[in-house]
Amino acid sequence: MEARHFEPLLTDVAKHFGRPQDILADGRFTRQQKLKLLEQWDYDLQLLMTASDENMPSGDSAATGKTGEQVTELRQVLTELGAPHDPEAAGPSKVGAPVVEKH
Repeated sequence: MEARHFEPLLTDVAKHFGRPQDILADGRFTRQQKLKLLEQWDYDLQLLMTASDENMPSGDSAATGKTGEQVTELRQVLTELGAPHDPEAAGPSKVGAPVVEKH
């Protein structure tokens, strides 16, 4: 898919796709584009989970309950595409938290 059509999808992946499997099944995207969409969606979900952990709910309790399921499905689809998964690099555990160097 051309970049001019692809880039807007990255701004809100969940708005454009119902499930991560939908991205996997979509023949319009290259493997790299699928990975990028799935990784962005995973990052967005990690942000939502972090906000929820810090008592900043999205206001949609139904969506909050589905977040964990979506993360699991995303990780399965990423694995199907052969993407390595590093839980430490998957998303923010605390956004804006200072980086502490270990000596």
